[in-house]
Amino acid sequence: MKKIKTFSLSLIVGLVLLFFIAGISAWLGFKMVADHTFAGRVLFHSGIDCMGVFLCIVLYYGCVGNGKDKLPEATRYFVLMILMTSMSFLLNECSWFMRGEVSMRTLNVLVNLLNNAVDIALIYCFWRYVRIDLGFDGKFERFADMGAKILLIPAELLVFSNLINPICFGVDQGGIYYETDLYWLTDLYLIFVVICMVTSLIRSDSPLRDKLAAGSFIGIPIFSYAVTLGKTGMATQYGAILLSLFLMYSILFSERGKKLASTQTELNTAAQIQESMIPGLFPAFPSLKELDLYGSMEPAKEVGGDFYDFFLVDDDHLCMVMADVSGKGVPAALFMMSSKITLSYNAKMGKSPAKILEDSNDAICATNKNDMFVTVWIGILEISTGKLTAANAGHEYPAIRMGDGDFELYKDKHGIVIGGMEGLKYKEYEIQLTPGSKVFLYTDGVPEATSKGVELFGTDRMIVALNKNPAADPKEILSNVRASVDEFVGGAEQFDDLTMLCLEYKGA
Repeated sequence: MKKIKTFSLSLIVGLVLLFFIAGISAWLGFKMVADHTFAGRVLFHSGIDCMGVFLCIVLYYGCVGNGKDKLPEATRYFVLMILMTSMSFLLNECSWFMRGEVSMRTLNVLVNLLNNAVDIALIYCFWRYVRIDLGFDGKFERFADMGAKILLIPAELLVFSNLINPICFGVDQGGIYYETDLYWLTDLYLIFVVICMVTSLIRSDSPLRDKLAAGSFIGIPIFSYAVTLGKTGMATQYGAILLSLFLMYSILFSERGKKLASTQTELNTAAQIQESMIPGLFPAFPSLKELDLYGSMEPAKEVGGDFYDFFLVDDDHLCMVMADVSGKGVPAALFMMSSKITLSYNAKMGKSPAKILEDSNDAICATNKNDMFVTVWIGILEISTGKLTAANAGHEYPAIRMGDGDFELYKDKHGIVIGGMEGLKYKEYEIQLTPGSKVFLYTDGVPEATSKGVELFGTDRMIVALNKNPAADPKEILSNVRASVDEFVGGAEQFDDLTMLCLEYKGA
């Protein structure tokens, strides 16, 4: 729900800004025809401001993207800076339209008040963004951060006090904006933040280019103001601010993009390693005519915590494992590989399913510092007789098809998950498979697959999908279940790993 709200908000903001620009453009046309007094300046500023708003929209969507991911705190402040800059462009535009319009004097005062208030908030967001992104966390920086928060309130109150008495600025009776001799008071907050910022940048051990990118937010507007002061009478500081925002975006975000790309490469490598540990060559045992099996694993992320495994313990015994590690992503994948190796080691020593779970549990608990756990179903098939001996450590019920019948859930007795506590005992059970019998194993990603209407696929639908053609070979069985899951969830995002394994016993 939060993801949807974030995307909707970004879309609304973009549309509002676009309609605002369209309205201003229309107003500009009428203004040019009706009044030529400030036509040149209005035309210049309207062009700069409209272009600035469009560029802010581009920058905004460059940061927010499709709204599917939660933004880091530093990026949220950067996005606020972009929105405030676009608002400053619009307010500056409105101020120029109302310049000399006596009938709009009161509205002109309000627009200039808001413009100055937004400027101060923009300065605070800039300080917060750079402090978080560059990691300013010394004693001085913490003091400066507290000062920036405390002084923000009186700075804003000073601006709004001009609505009652033009202490720093106002609009005269002719509709012309003017600044008083005390206008410098509105710059005190900026001066405080600049001093804190410059001091922090000097003290910081951040890369030089990061310091220059952050410092551009101060340096470029000051340079622009110094160049234009008393010569053109045109306020270009918002264009300078936008330029510095693009500079910060190109430098700071490009570095973050490189780190993300490096992380993605590492995840892809981890996914390949994990995939290589899961049996994926079928038919698995071409020389064994007594059985056929097929498995598939689709992680919700690049790497997952589900796994299946099968291997011959000896010439007459096949071991099958289906497991689901708690959590997702890299931690789950690492725990999954460790669990798989431990289970495989104990199984290949010729132990019974219950003993495999007991010894594996003790071994995993001994090194389980992160309190993770794994649910496991393990079964050993005696190929010559069809006797299946199995044990369940908190995993999903298997679905069994006996002979030429239909699939049904086999509600076996669950033990406690592996990794929960040491010294656990597990019970095992036997199932006599006959020619044509099938065993379907899966993780909770199948019954808990969720539709757009937030409805679970469930085991009932899974059984229906299995019985769509119960006599099919294992690969087609898995394909039928997957097709039913896809049809049910529609375009909803896969939020859990989806792993399945099917064994067909054809008889000795």
